[in-house]
Amino acid sequence: MGIRIIIATLASALFIIVYDIAVLRPKIEKQKQMKQTKEEKVKEVESEIREIPLIQSHQSDQKEFVVIDDDFLKVFATENGIKRIEMKEHALEAKSKERYFFENPFELNFISEKKLLKPSTENGVLLSFENGITGEIKVEKISKYIFELNYILYGEKIDITPVVILKKSAPEQSDFIVGKNRIIDARKIKEPENVDFVGERTRYFAFLVLPPGNSYINSPAHSQIIFYPPKIFASKVAEVKFRFFAGPKDEEELKLFSPFSVELASFGFFGGIAKLLIFVLEKINALVKNWGFSIIILSIIIRILFFPLSLISIKSMKKIKDLQPQIEKLKEKYKDNKEALSRELFELYRREKINPFSGCLPLLIQIPIFIALYQGLMNSIDLRHAPFILWINDLSSPDTLAIIKLFGTQFELRLLPIIMGLTFLAQQALTPQTTQDISLKILNYIMPVMFIFILWSVPSGLQVYWITINIIGIIQQFIAIR
Repeated sequence: MGIRIIIATLASALFIIVYDIAVLRPKIEKQKQMKQTKEEKVKEVESEIREIPLIQSHQSDQKEFVVIDDDFLKVFATENGIKRIEMKEHALEAKSKERYFFENPFELNFISEKKLLKPSTENGVLLSFENGITGEIKVEKISKYIFELNYILYGEKIDITPVVILKKSAPEQSDFIVGKNRIIDARKIKEPENVDFVGERTRYFAFLVLPPGNSYINSPAHSQIIFYPPKIFASKVAEVKFRFFAGPKDEEELKLFSPFSVELASFGFFGGIAKLLIFVLEKINALVKNWGFSIIILSIIIRILFFPLSLISIKSMKKIKDLQPQIEKLKEKYKDNKEALSRELFELYRREKINPFSGCLPLLIQIPIFIALYQGLMNSIDLRHAPFILWINDLSSPDTLAIIKLFGTQFELRLLPIIMGLTFLAQQALTPQTTQDISLKILNYIMPVMFIFILWSVPSGLQVYWITINIIGIIQQFIAIR
């Protein structure tokens, strides 16, 4: 027996040593080499631009020309980048004639022999550089929001380093992102990284750049990212092609741009449910032609579908409320014996045919639906600038009934959060209380007031949703109590 244990131990140790030498060490060494290669490539490019004065945008003093003008996009370019992209289907603000845009999002610089080459042009698409290299820009529209710019260079000897500057260009709060098998917040990039694409995203829109070959980025600054496509060594002719996405975060369009960019159109953990609900919402809106009423109708449908579960929950809580005097007596009788109290409570519930968890289970089943609908309403491009009725002229923004100026500051008075809080309070008042604890009872009435402030800046569409489900919940409680 002892010999077998020794042999087994030696065999295990031998396996670990062989595995370490044959598998783990080569893998670690390969990872080190890959990291070193990345760093060397970026340092190689950075060494070329280190002696050049800091690259500043000079697109403002360049001639701009239109390269795309169709039903979806209007793209203005310069000799070394994109000046402006306008979304023809989407206004900048509600009831505004100005279109949503990205301003100076992309700048392409060419470096040769530690000098920044400044292109010049006569008619826009034909380029000439001061070192004798010439070129042209070819534009191809791929789909509604995707297009390509292909910089074709001509010369006897082409030895050029492309350097791309991506700037924050959206007219609202935005974040830089990086595509590398998945979407990564660019702020998490702490060392040179090989990336699939780079871009900027807002709540509804995105601007993405798919560079040629293996491109590297360094740690991004707050307002811009510099990334480095592969160096160009060629004779006679060379191409540098970039693919762009500029538009709303449409799943089909993003899938066409890059498989990994589809994640931008995700509605979160319950994305599948959210997509189904938005699909139903779109069908309802096709009939009623008003997104606000569509939200109300969808909320009513969901509440009706889940009414049987809600009814079970309400009746269970009412039964437990009716048993409160007996429960309190048991708590007093067995206050020093928790085991006996649990046993007696279980026997009481069994005798009265009550499942104490039946009040919670229906609510737990509904939670994914409500979260999915919340995510869908929060991020659906269809609700952007969609009007409702009266003072609610944008379901994607908080409602503002009036602006009150007081002591040098101004305060936006919003009615929907207050209505939501009052309906929530009414619902809490009608809900059977399953405890005699005064502090918990007080908390039930404080929560609606807290939610008024928590949801004060939430978009109107979500407020309409919450108010509707609260009102339907109150009606359902009246029906259940009778």
